[in-house]
Amino acid sequence: MFTVIIATHDRPLLLARTLRSFAAQSYRDFTTIVVSDNPTATQPVQDLEALPGPYRVLLRNGEPGPAESRNLGMALTATDYAMFLDDDDTLAPSHLMSMANALNSQRPELLFCDFVIAKEDRRTWPPTPRETIPVTIHDVTRNSQYVRNRIPNSCLMYARPVLKSARFDSSLIVYEDWDFLLSCLTGRDLVHVPVNSVNIHKSYDAGAENRRRGNSHDDKIVETNLLLYKRYPAPDEESRRARQRFFAAAGMTLPIDSF
Repeated sequence: MFTVIIATHDRPLLLARTLRSFAAQSYRDFTTIVVSDNPTATQPVQDLEALPGPYRVLLRNGEPGPAESRNLGMALTATDYAMFLDDDDTLAPSHLMSMANALNSQRPELLFCDFVIAKEDRRTWPPTPRETIPVTIHDVTRNSQYVRNRIPNSCLMYARPVLKSARFDSSLIVYEDWDFLLSCLTGRDLVHVPVNSVNIHKSYDAGAENRRRGNSHDDKIVETNLLLYKRYPAPDEESRRARQRFFAAAGMTLPIDSF
């Protein structure tokens, strides 16, 4: 039924934690594809072997980054649905079962769910929990996604036909997840599943152990945001106005023609 694609980069302990959350799933019909952008990196073999379904580990060369790793995982997906999971995020044991139950009543092309932000300090192992924040995004709509991205990549499930012509843009340093989702939204809608069974682990910046990809690329946010606005025109006039208000709230007044 499901393929779970995990792009990883030199974080075997965090990846092992992610894999353990898969081994604990009550729903067992899934395949796991782990793609590492470092062909010499150590893999958590024991945790991979504990997975209930088939798994593949791919060690690729080329430019580092999650985009090409996810593209490679997509090319090997043969199940009805696929999801992408960051190598430091985890799933509650009920997550895949909840998503499967949502598919039993209908066959939507794009599903998304709520999540929990789990803040932690990674200067110790296991990481020290700091704060847990449940987040509901039931009010997200297709049109609102054209204004700003509120759906973490790990909270989405894609039907395989959606992925046939989709690719992550490896030239983007930030917002490649948002770009990918917008490319998949053309002619499609989003279906919300009211469960918060995805744990988005966020670390504090102090120390090398806590660095996340993109932390040092804040200077690219405005430029990339406007690039995506141009790449994916607003679906209606209200969305254009919402884009303008979004920038105005950040202190940037731009003419409506910019959106």
